[in-house]
Amino acid sequence: MIKLVCPECQHDNEPERIYCHNCGARLDRSAIASRVSPKENLKQTQKRVRNLFDPKGLKIRLQIFRVLKLILGAAALAVLVQMILPPDLPPSPSKEGLGISQMAFDLENAINHRGPAQLQYTDEQVNDHFRYVLKTKMSMLNKPFLDFQRAVAEFGEGFVTITVERSVFGFSFYTSGSYAVRVGDAKPVVSSNGGSIGRLRSHSALMEFGGIIFADLWSALEREHRLVTKMGVIEFHPKNVVLTAPVPVQ
Repeated sequence: MIKLVCPECQHDNEPERIYCHNCGARLDRSAIASRVSPKENLKQTQKRVRNLFDPKGLKIRLQIFRVLKLILGAAALAVLVQMILPPDLPPSPSKEGLGISQMAFDLENAINHRGPAQLQYTDEQVNDHFRYVLKTKMSMLNKPFLDFQRAVAEFGEGFVTITVERSVFGFSFYTSGSYAVRVGDAKPVVSSNGGSIGRLRSHSALMEFGGIIFADLWSALEREHRLVTKMGVIEFHPKNVVLTAPVPVQ
């Protein structure tokens, strides 16, 4: 063991001491430094640095990080593509083929028991009615930099899917909501079955808060909404909807 000899009292001190344990004089530590190999110190330092940074492990971590970035980037791109792609919808009909729709009058006659007690419409007839009604309400549907194009209804067994096409600078994007509807004692009971942006599906829980997307459409179709709420039964079937008038009060 290396000893530090005190220059004042010649007492042997441990190598880690700075002052003499016997007399308190400051010790000369240059002897200790001269006995430690610089080469050995350098090797020890390099070993500690290698253990700290581990070049091989660091390279593996960098590779994993690059792969994760690539996967996340691919996933984000796939989501964006699904949001941009249009859903499967019937082609938009020409404006020249638009006629007058009597659907609202039929509903009023059924409610007042002046017409058939049961009405049946295909999704094509409903979409024609949408076009007829909404063409006069574009001012409330168009927003700055956001133009309303059309609303499309598609009927399935027990549900209806409403898709709205809007455009920004000529580029169309689509939002859809799927709903199950039944007429209750006072008003329709609507439950969400989910929805989508483009072709990207969203959970029904998210669509519970997504009603604001269709708020302008529901306002434009307020008359139709009011008439439907007065019907006795509403049934959705593939490609058609059946509306039954309420039972007359005796």
